[in-house]
Amino acid sequence: MATSKYFTVTVSPFIKASQQAAGTAAYANDDVLFDWTTFQIPRGAAKLVSATIITNGADGATQVAKDIDLYFAKSIDGTAPVTIGDANATMSAAPIVKNHIIGMCHVEAADAGSSASIDLWNIQQTGSGGANSIIPACVLEGEPNSGDNVGYDTIYMSGSINGTYSFGTTVLTRGAVSAAATSVPTDKGSDDDPNADLIFAVGDTIHSATDDVLGELTSIAAFDTNNQALGFSAGSAAVADNEELFNVYPVKVILSFER
Repeated sequence: MATSKYFTVTVSPFIKASQQAAGTAAYANDDVLFDWTTFQIPRGAAKLVSATIITNGADGATQVAKDIDLYFAKSIDGTAPVTIGDANATMSAAPIVKNHIIGMCHVEAADAGSSASIDLWNIQQTGSGGANSIIPACVLEGEPNSGDNVGYDTIYMSGSINGTYSFGTTVLTRGAVSAAATSVPTDKGSDDDPNADLIFAVGDTIHSATDDVLGELTSIAAFDTNNQALGFSAGSAAVADNEELFNVYPVKVILSFER
């Protein structure tokens, strides 16, 4: 008798800092959480059995989990689906996108959210057992020969958020940052502690609210009188004073498959 085989794929969608900021406005109900992001699975059909979503908190604290919908698509004759819409904006997908859709998955926050137990970030998962929880029964298959390597196909995933959400950080540049700086002083706007250690982690990729690239975060110093210094692996772009800083990968999705 054949045995089932399982595998997981981790997807970290890129979300522009300017779209996270969006004039300091939070995500609204049914906004795009992130646009199409690719991942690859072994060639052929696979059943999605679980989705785990880890999201950053807001301003150094957790936030109430919201329902999240994940959408899956494939290329057609080598052409990727066009945008489903900008993050932190309505889903403006053109009618042609529906031809690429191959499935979706709903994560019900009422049953799957952890915002009551984790102080600084959230984790949600399908199939947690409550009456409203939805266990996915979605079979996904990409266009043949669409992967980067032989034996793999490409799947596209996007997401939307059902409720008000924010990736605000309270971490602002303290003074203008010169190009190539590897240590960036930050505060909360008035020489006060921005609590960057409660918001960022070493390894995060940090951009300013106007999409200036600071780079990969290598260190977070303790608050020192009037600033908290962030270290970067390579010199950052020039950044203006009082720019809010964002992790451009604030969401991680772990997909579990059976085949």
